[in-house]
Amino acid sequence: MMNFIKTYVWILFPFIFLSGSLFLESPQKEIRHTILVSHPGEKTKISTTLVEVQNENGLPIKYYTDVESVICLEKVCKVIPVRIIWNNLGEYQEYKLKEGEILEKYEDDFFESKDYIKLQSILSNQASPFKEVFIEDVLTVPNENDYEEVDAISGATALELDEKDTVPGAALTCYTLWHWANGNLVSVIKSITAKSASTKQLQDFLVDKNNAYYSLAIYELKVRREYKKSIINATIDRVLQDDSLLKSTFEYINLAPSEIYFFIIKEVFFKGKKEQKLAAIKSLKYSSFKISKTFLDNFSQELTSLKSFQEVTALLELIQDKNLKSVKVIENVVPLLNRDFLIARRAYWFLKNKKLLPSQELLVRDFYNKNKEKL
Repeated sequence: MMNFIKTYVWILFPFIFLSGSLFLESPQKEIRHTILVSHPGEKTKISTTLVEVQNENGLPIKYYTDVESVICLEKVCKVIPVRIIWNNLGEYQEYKLKEGEILEKYEDDFFESKDYIKLQSILSNQASPFKEVFIEDVLTVPNENDYEEVDAISGATALELDEKDTVPGAALTCYTLWHWANGNLVSVIKSITAKSASTKQLQDFLVDKNNAYYSLAIYELKVRREYKKSIINATIDRVLQDDSLLKSTFEYINLAPSEIYFFIIKEVFFKGKKEQKLAAIKSLKYSSFKISKTFLDNFSQELTSLKSFQEVTALLELIQDKNLKSVKVIENVVPLLNRDFLIARRAYWFLKNKKLLPSQELLVRDFYNKNKEKL
């Protein structure tokens, strides 16, 4: 479990880039969080200072931390501080070195300009092979009779890497920094941003084109149990446009007060496409709220408009699960006997033991006589 404490300072000084240039920013608020974090290359948790940079509205705009350039198991390598910088979603942006500092490779070789560019590409790759390996795979630890530190690409190692995935002679540095840039601090950053944002700022996140902002906002709104009309409308609009947001959205919707819950479900079902309709039906199936007969009667009117067997089956199963006895539902199911065979057969089994009007019984019997060998 990560622990952190906050202290507050103001940025009033220039930061030195790798190039040595200086810049002055307008005063911004810095909040320093002391974090205990796990790194796969270390045996114990490490205490590090994660700095949150807020704009004038109190919203985090970026984060950074200063880490050691390499995990040096044998204490024979040069270690320099490297600043790792993320945006407010915990997405790695860039790294920086202090003026005059240079990263080293195996056997006292130094990084060239192209190596710094490649390192930026490696740290930006969330699917890097470094994600799945152990430090033992990257580095063969020398025994007591071997004083040479062995680095991937440059020497014997348990790990084979494509040259594009590492800086030759500096695999351990790449491994160390990749796990700082893409490791446990990412979730910490997301959590801090979510908690720091006002309700209005979270609402702005809901309409951002970057779905990561939506996911962050919808989770925090769920935690806060925030269901303002403007937020609900923004949520409905987004989920109708993008079915990849359905899972996180329904985790939020399912905790809404009953009146709001049924309003959202109705909007998503009647205005949505197949995936939205299925998500709404699934939510109703497992909801603890009592679903009124009128509500399901209205849903059943959509049966003849549903295009897929999956949708029809899901809705009929919902009605059966809720043990709804409704003349209106039966009226809306009977026309399905004239649809394609899979849907018609599903309608037949739904109607088979229902109390029907004589005219409806005739249609069901006729369907049976025509298809009894396939039922």
